[in-house]
Amino acid sequence: MDELNSTNSHLTVAEYLIKRLYEIGVLHVFGVPGDYILNFYAMLTNSRITVINTCDEQGAGFAADAYARINGFGVVCVTYNVGGLKVINTTAEAYAEKSPVLVIAGAPGLEERKKYTLLHHKVKEYDDQYQIFKRITVASTELRENINAYEEIDRVLAEIIQKKGPGYIELRRDIVNQVPEHDIKSSTVIIKSEIGSQKIHPDVLEQIVNRVNRSTRPVIMAGVEIARNHLGHYIHDLANKAQIPLVSSMLGKSAIDEANPLYLGVYAGVIENQQVRDYVESSDCLLLMGVILNDVNLGANTAKLNPDYLITLSSEGCMIGSRSYSGAGLEAIPELCEKVFVSHNISQIPLTKAQRNSPFFPTNTKITAERLFLAVNSLLNESVLLIADVGDSGMGCMGITVPKPMQFLCPIYYSSLGFSVPAAIGAKAARPDLRPLVIVGDGAFQMTGMEISTAARYLMDPIVIILNNSGFGTERPMIDGPFNDVSLWRYHRIPDILESGRGYLVQTEDEFVQALKESMSSKDLSIIEVVLEKTDITPQLRRICEELAKGVNNK
Repeated sequence: MDELNSTNSHLTVAEYLIKRLYEIGVLHVFGVPGDYILNFYAMLTNSRITVINTCDEQGAGFAADAYARINGFGVVCVTYNVGGLKVINTTAEAYAEKSPVLVIAGAPGLEERKKYTLLHHKVKEYDDQYQIFKRITVASTELRENINAYEEIDRVLAEIIQKKGPGYIELRRDIVNQVPEHDIKSSTVIIKSEIGSQKIHPDVLEQIVNRVNRSTRPVIMAGVEIARNHLGHYIHDLANKAQIPLVSSMLGKSAIDEANPLYLGVYAGVIENQQVRDYVESSDCLLLMGVILNDVNLGANTAKLNPDYLITLSSEGCMIGSRSYSGAGLEAIPELCEKVFVSHNISQIPLTKAQRNSPFFPTNTKITAERLFLAVNSLLNESVLLIADVGDSGMGCMGITVPKPMQFLCPIYYSSLGFSVPAAIGAKAARPDLRPLVIVGDGAFQMTGMEISTAARYLMDPIVIILNNSGFGTERPMIDGPFNDVSLWRYHRIPDILESGRGYLVQTEDEFVQALKESMSSKDLSIIEVVLEKTDITPQLRRICEELAKGVNNK
């Protein structure tokens, strides 16, 4: 972005905010209107930015999050408290998983706050909404008439982009049409999308190179920060040059090209392939690139990684073994890739992900969760953007090969149910050339599945596979009870209610393959209801549930 110029000084606060959003690539805003934000909504509608109204604010928040993960910046716009507090959960998800989402929330004006003790939607204090969002964002501001609103807007936008996290702008309705008193000529804020400019000390960089070159079994693990900062090509260059096998963390799935012949698959402790696990855990030099070391990425803390052999480069900095170094982390990756590396012997690596893939031949037998994901894996192509909800939907997808990088979405760490259906709306807006393929459990669908009507309203064409196993299949292996049950819906009849799209009821393998092939060849919104046994889950989910059950039962 260019430095701000003096011609902006005649814009109202709302006009300036809309202008800057458009300049950083925001073409869609998601939300639900309300009286405290209506003026801004009207201005958005008359701008070059398309407003997508969802059924509920949480749906708008998930859609904006998905849009941000693909587009690099997403926006959700809601009214005061009743709207704003509904997107706390989606904003927390964006914070936990480093997704650059801006929340724009309306609020009462200054004079009406002074005049009235109580106004509708108020909770306790007038600034409650602002104070809450300060805790879960990387940058926030409450625009007021006595501050330079232009600079505050740019500060928040810049920090969202640079820190890859959510931000918050509270827009009092009395400031929407104001022109700030301060002259914009003094601004020096420049909005950039690149990673930071910190440098790593040459001696530290050389130490990393020496460790990699001396190792006999190096492995690179790519994490979510590689995706957020578009560093995947550097990872591939390094792996190909030095002949180092690649794995991804669960949250980092599809951050790198899974078609790369050096790609072994997802590493997450006990969850995925045993041979890959053994190889990674026996590595004498494991490069963690942009990996967030949370319990999910570590397979419910079942990962066995020797800290002495770890080299970590992330937004938190650089670590070699247990020693931390000041300066660059992620920023060092491009420079590291320019160094000279020896070519390693990879004759003993396990079968790669591509080698383990095999054709799927459907039978006329009852479909299982495990076989369903094998079928999806065999039919996936480059025109599809795969979106998984959490639970078995996400766990099953860990074994799927995504044909192209950055074409898989799942909030598998924060694990908020209900992400996937509204995420399909944000994904389709960000990448209209791709077809969203959603895999969601019946419990998660009942939380936000009404957003399928938003997709129909805006002529979007997601394919939604609903795993109907009569409830929360993730929790049953830990502690079961009637609290894990959900109401039985006829999901495949939803297109009839919407008077839009196709519905399929599936119980066998060949029915599923036929339904998915028909859906992918058509341009219609499609819902495929797959009836599974109540206790039928994938091996990946069963393994992690066994570990999680130990904590639930205090063993």
